[in-house]
Amino acid sequence: MTDRQLKKLKRSELIELLYFARKEIDRLSQENEQLRSRLDKLVGEALHETSDTDGTES
Repeated sequence: MTDRQLKKLKRSELIELLYFARKEIDRLSQENEQLRSRLDKLVGEALHETSDTDGTES
């Protein structure tokens, strides 16, 4: 949306845009948190497996 189009919007339309933008930000933040948690878990498992194999190989 261009600046010109934004300037033509009514206050209620701008508030609605902000509302939906905030909902999207919240959803993406939650998804980001879940993905970071999953990544941390996978990295921890990979490091654990690496340390296990380092100690057992001759």
